[in-house]
Amino acid sequence: MNIEIPDGVRVFNRKETYQIDFILEKIEDVFRKWGYEKITLPSFEYMHVHEKGIGKDVSEKAFKLVDRSSGKILSLRADFTSQIARYFSSLKRKVLPKRYYYIGNIYRYVEPKAGNLWERLQAGIELIGSDKLEADAEIIAIAYNSLTALGIDGFQIDINSTQLFTSLKNILNLDKDKYLQFMEHIKNREVFNLEKFCEENNIEGVLKEFIVNIPNYQGDIDLVVSLKEKTEDIPEINSVLEELESIYFILSLYGVSNIRFDLGEPKEFSYYTGIIFEVFVKGFSKPLAQGGRYDNLISKYNGNYPATGFAFDILNIWEYGNKINILPKKKEKDYFIIDLSENKEVALKLARILREKGYTVSRDISYEDYQTSVKSALEEGFKNIIVIGLDKDKESIYIFTSTQEEKIKIKDFIEKV
Repeated sequence: MNIEIPDGVRVFNRKETYQIDFILEKIEDVFRKWGYEKITLPSFEYMHVHEKGIGKDVSEKAFKLVDRSSGKILSLRADFTSQIARYFSSLKRKVLPKRYYYIGNIYRYVEPKAGNLWERLQAGIELIGSDKLEADAEIIAIAYNSLTALGIDGFQIDINSTQLFTSLKNILNLDKDKYLQFMEHIKNREVFNLEKFCEENNIEGVLKEFIVNIPNYQGDIDLVVSLKEKTEDIPEINSVLEELESIYFILSLYGVSNIRFDLGEPKEFSYYTGIIFEVFVKGFSKPLAQGGRYDNLISKYNGNYPATGFAFDILNIWEYGNKINILPKKKEKDYFIIDLSENKEVALKLARILREKGYTVSRDISYEDYQTSVKSALEEGFKNIIVIGLDKDKESIYIFTSTQEEKIKIKDFIEKV
C-alpha cells in the first residue's frame, strides 16, 4: 500500500509540533503587547488578483488550481502581505493606522531537495497607514523583542533601503532592461561587472566609486555616516543614507542592538519601496525574518496607503532553536489515572476535580497490568501517575513519579491539590 507524501511537504510529530507552538505563543504574545490584532485569511485567492501583489517572480512559484464552480484559476496563498493589501483595500471604512498580525502557511514551489518545503509557516505583522520612519522602526523593534523573548541572542538585523536602488536608477536614467542588468550585478555582488557597467555608461568620480563598491558596503552605523559625508554632492543618495542613520537612532531609543547595514542586498519582492531588513544569526545560513516598507502595494488593488511589515520564518526559528537547545523537549502533562477497581467512580471523580483545578488529566483505558501502564505514562510525559485500588485500602491512592512512590489519603490529596 502506498502511504507516501509528496517530497515538498513533511509531518511534524508531537514533540516538534509542541516546540513550534511554543515559538508561536511567545511571538504572538509580543505582537499583542504592541497592539496588533490577529487576522485570519483564506488559503486560496483568485490567481489574477493575487499576482497583482506578489509579482511575476513569485507568481511563477505559486501553486495553481481550478475553481470547480466558476472555472477560474485559483492560487494557494503565496504571500501574506499581498493578501492583507487586497483585504484592506476591500474595506469600505478605513480607520488608520491598522495593525494586523497573522499566522499561517505560504505555498511556493521550490525544488524538493535539501529539506526545501512547499509550505512554510509564517508569523508576521503589517502596519498600514503611516509613512513615518517611526513605523519602520516599530516593526523592527517588534522583531527584535520577539526573538529576545524566545531566548535567542547574537542575531543580526541587516537593514537597507530600496530607495537607494531607485535613486541610482533615476540618477543614471536607466531603462527597464539596463536597470534589471544593473540590479543583477548588485544581487550577485559582481564588482567587476559593476566596474564595466560604469565604464560603458561613462560614470565617474564619487558616483562610480559608490556604485562599484555597493556589494562591499556592509557594516555598522559608522559605514553609513562615512558614506553620507562622501556623497554630499549626490543629494538623492545622501537622503537615503540620512534616513538609515535616522532609523538607527530611533532603534537605539527602543533598545534595539545588533544592527548592521548591507547596502548591496536587494529583496525578492518588487513591492518594497523603502526601508527593508532581514534577520540572521551567526552560524546559521537561513534568515529568521524579513520585511520592509511597501507604500505602493495597496494601490494595485484600491486606494493609496503607506504600509510596512515583516514575517518570521517559523521553521527556520524552530531549526535554529533546536540547534542551540533553547526549545522545550516535550510538554509535561500533570496526571495519569489508573483505576484497578471494578467501579471506576473514584477515577472519574478525581479526573473531574483535577481538570476543574486546571490540571491536564488522562485516564488509563487499556487495562493492562498497572506496572506497564505506569511505565507508558511516564514515557508519554505525565509527571504523576495515580493508581487506585492497588490494595484493599479504598480511602487511599498511590502516586508514582519518575523518582518515587507515595501512598496518600484521597481526602488529603484533594485538599493538597
